[in-house]
Amino acid sequence: MTIDLGATLIECAQRTSDFLEKVRDASVAPGARKVLRTWGIADAAAMIGKSENTVRNAEEKFPTLAPARGSAGRRAYSLTLINAYRDALKTRYVRPRGSSPVVCTVSNFKGGAGKTTTAIHLAQRAALDGLRVLVVDLDAQASLTLLFGFIPDLDIAGEDTISDTLVSNPGGLLSIIRETYFTGIDLVPSNLQLQDCELQLGNPATNNQAALGVNAIERLSVALDSVKDEYDVVVLDCGPNLGLLTMNAVFASTGMLIPIPPSIADFGSADLFTKTMGSLLSSPVFNRPRDFLSVMVTKHTNNAEARDVEAMIRLAFTPHVLAGAMVQTVEVERAVNDFGTVYETEHPRGSGEAYKRAINSLNEANGQMIDLFKNIWAAQAVKP
Repeated sequence: MTIDLGATLIECAQRTSDFLEKVRDASVAPGARKVLRTWGIADAAAMIGKSENTVRNAEEKFPTLAPARGSAGRRAYSLTLINAYRDALKTRYVRPRGSSPVVCTVSNFKGGAGKTTTAIHLAQRAALDGLRVLVVDLDAQASLTLLFGFIPDLDIAGEDTISDTLVSNPGGLLSIIRETYFTGIDLVPSNLQLQDCELQLGNPATNNQAALGVNAIERLSVALDSVKDEYDVVVLDCGPNLGLLTMNAVFASTGMLIPIPPSIADFGSADLFTKTMGSLLSSPVFNRPRDFLSVMVTKHTNNAEARDVEAMIRLAFTPHVLAGAMVQTVEVERAVNDFGTVYETEHPRGSGEAYKRAINSLNEANGQMIDLFKNIWAAQAVKP
């Protein structure tokens, strides 16, 4: 007995897409898009950087700042409203004049390292802090796009991805950037079309280098330059490889964030990654100063073996390892299964303790990244 393998896989793919659509609709509402959570006055005041009384007084002074009321008349503050309070009360961080957006490439050769989870939580933490964020999904698997509530091959057409921009029109990035449900984050989505993009960029007959006058690995850098005044942070989520899309991300980046789970297999993969990436970045085309290298320990189970490997990671990558580690808890797993993240979770899906561990570890690591960005901007700023 034989099978038509191609036709069989296409049937499986269709059923997979159908299931994903049902799961997404169950996670939000049938036919609807995701909606970002709201915050109570205590959390909102902490995010704004003022006391609860100051927030209440501002509400009386500026009627447009009045929050919606939830059950029992409780105030419910959206992130849009929190940013409006920050602007009115002058607590919102503004990237200083003369500084440039941070372009952070999140990369690792090994699948399952927590790369996409790292990228989306960093982007969301930056947006929660009031920064303007662009996320570019450069992985044909499109896991990041999926977490923003889009089913890649149902909701995203080939022309919606960065493929055409890189192959034929680097100045046209703005036309494919889309707003997301998460206030402050815009997205360039992905789907399987990016596999064709890799092939086209690598082929002199199809990469339009003569017509554009731009090397195939420099296209993303040119594209991002066209929108640099619109964003503070650009997060580039790469596939687990060193293809031309990843090379574009590396060329465009001002720094790199490497997620490494504390296991021997992942540590060994990190050894290969750093050797290969180090060789690439030492080549004449890529060799220019960057602003930072950061390593985040991800998927930390906190058992003895994980702690031993974490110690090796911290020694091998000193002083670039973030103090916080992303712990492996049921909260992270359940959030991702619901097309979401820990930062979007309004109520713990498991124990309160597991949620607290997850949010605290993310805040520590991502807070350190945001502080790093602000230090970079301060150093770049035009001095009065």
